[in-house]
Amino acid sequence: MGDTMREVSLPTAAEVAEYYDRNTRRFLLMGRGAPSVHRELWAPGVDSVRGAVEHVDTLIGDRIAEMVDDPAPHIVDFGCGVGGTLFHLARRLPQARLTGLTVSRRQVQVAERMAARLGLAARCSFRLADFQVADLPERAAAIVAVESFAHSASAEAFLANAARHLGEGAPLVVVDDFLAAPEPTLSPVQKARVEEMRSGWRIPSLCTVESFVAAAERHGFEALVTRDLTPLTRPGSRLRDRLTAVLSPLLVGLGLGRMPLYGNMIGGNALQIGLREGFVRYHLLVLRRRAG
Repeated sequence: MGDTMREVSLPTAAEVAEYYDRNTRRFLLMGRGAPSVHRELWAPGVDSVRGAVEHVDTLIGDRIAEMVDDPAPHIVDFGCGVGGTLFHLARRLPQARLTGLTVSRRQVQVAERMAARLGLAARCSFRLADFQVADLPERAAAIVAVESFAHSASAEAFLANAARHLGEGAPLVVVDDFLAAPEPTLSPVQKARVEEMRSGWRIPSLCTVESFVAAAERHGFEALVTRDLTPLTRPGSRLRDRLTAVLSPLLVGLGLGRMPLYGNMIGGNALQIGLREGFVRYHLLVLRRRAG
């Protein structure tokens, strides 16, 4: 990832786990009952916060349904959160078996309770595991990663394990934030906001789409779709975004970014600025494992 080569302090899996253990309950409250902690996407026809939170799962489900021929596929979520994407896929693909990986014990507990309540526990399972090094007993028909790739230590680590768990022709669907241009070309103020995102949200692998795709090609993938979803977001439109914008400079000045709650606020404010100004973009990428 040539556009992000610099000295950084990489978060440990334990630090990422603490971030989600402490913040997941609040994330779920923001989603107005949706079993997800995803970005809101206000596509045509979406008229509620819950619908906006779940729209990314609809987009992923469309891609998986198009590309997976197996009538009873095994689908794996690298960084599954509380299981929202897998629950959507379970309803979309009634014979599918689904496995979610997360480093957050709290998220595993919530996901298992939700699966039981939805009657999906027999097909949806959740493991406390780091998707960069997890070793599953079988290959997957598809892997998805929603707002989780950027938590990886590197694109190489993420893609190497994804490739190891996918057969020829199988899709990898990634939805995440990416830089719109190589980091050295950003202004000093923009670079500072990017660093606040990385440290606040524990996302060391924030990079450009071009950098990610180049790394994917080295690991045997070809990119089929790169769709910019940023126009469907509404950065800074919520009351909490405006409140966070006021508080964030104070939190940065006090050095509170390592605390999960305040780190999320600082990183979230930096993201809103990045989306508004265009130096951060929210993308859907669909890749396919090449033969050989």
